[in-house]
Amino acid sequence: MEKPSSSSSSRRKSSTKVKASTDANTNLSMLNEDLLQNILARLPALHFASAACVSKSWNSLCNRILTRPKLSSAISLNPSLPDAVNEVVHKVLSEPIRPHFAIANIGTGFSTAKTLCLIRQSLGSNIPVIVTVASGIMGRDAVTDEFKEVKWGALFSGFGEESYTRFINEGLVLTVGYLPGLKVEAVPLRRPTKTQAIWVDNFIKDIKEYSASVSSSPFPVGIILFGEASSDMKLVLEKLDHAMPMDTVIVGDERGSFDFVHKSGNDSRIICSKKGNIEAVALVFARDRNRSLGTIRFHVALSNGVSTVGPRYKAASVKSNNADCSTWLTARREGQQENLDGQSILLDINNLLDNHVESPDLHIGVIKHRKLSTGAEKPMPRTCISYHGVVGYDIKLLLCRCSTSSSTLIFLSFSGFV
Repeated sequence: MEKPSSSSSSRRKSSTKVKASTDANTNLSMLNEDLLQNILARLPALHFASAACVSKSWNSLCNRILTRPKLSSAISLNPSLPDAVNEVVHKVLSEPIRPHFAIANIGTGFSTAKTLCLIRQSLGSNIPVIVTVASGIMGRDAVTDEFKEVKWGALFSGFGEESYTRFINEGLVLTVGYLPGLKVEAVPLRRPTKTQAIWVDNFIKDIKEYSASVSSSPFPVGIILFGEASSDMKLVLEKLDHAMPMDTVIVGDERGSFDFVHKSGNDSRIICSKKGNIEAVALVFARDRNRSLGTIRFHVALSNGVSTVGPRYKAASVKSNNADCSTWLTARREGQQENLDGQSILLDINNLLDNHVESPDLHIGVIKHRKLSTGAEKPMPRTCISYHGVVGYDIKLLLCRCSTSSSTLIFLSFSGFV
């Protein structure tokens, strides 16, 4: 049998070495890619953004790291506004994130306009920023990472002769969000110059136009509504609920409880608001037509702090005062003809509670049937419930004031992937 030539044997050995070398390089490349991704995932946001510009492969790795929705939040009670903003910005940008929007809740001791300016200097001018004055804040401290909850006002500390009082109204909590596959914009509701229904219709039209401009649908996937302190958001929320489909999540205040300023990422379309010409602002989340892969869902959990007690009542006489949003009324139990005065209604409730709750915060849940329309649409029947806080009573009437429950909590979260 003829022996293989030395040249063919040499070629086989060379081919084997090349294959082994290729496999080794492939394994090393995969190992290096995993290590690089692990390193990139630990970078602060600014360095992460720079790394994404190094090459296509690095950009691909960075995109792989940020494939899911992400919220980053931090709180600071530093009495110096510039220092407080620096602390929370440094914390929220301490890990990879590409901010799509920012919400800052501040104390009454800080200026909304100055806070907005400082945040935009740090986060840039291409994202919408909302700054609100809240009655309190809670979150993880930007410096100590401890959970803190503060309600603005006098705080007492120490015991006996060492006790002292400190009035705290300075601090802020900053939340930035990254939502791949969505576009986010702040749409203002300007103070009306015409009838209320018309300016609400225009507000809804602006929201639909923005959503249609960035996605294939005029309906956004979510809306967060911020109302000015003196604004009544009841009609706005009712019309939004009527105009939007069931899968559009809407959260916000029925009655605005904030002072706020906002700045849109699109300066050519929306001018920075000033107190006095803006009634509310909606943070609108619409699908990005250029990012069709994956999906993001909004999840809302509502706790209104109200426990249902007692029978149903039907209003017998109602006298409303629009100036202070109060209502005097008498009612009768469902299925009965006798009208009950305010004192009798409260006595029924107290008997049901059996004195288990001292000074309960009582609200009456009122079911309303109304017909609503947007623009030239045909009015459609809608049913809603609003809470009226019980303020007092006289011999004949029960005094209520329309409001949301003071203990209402709304939790909004995101899930999904792109």
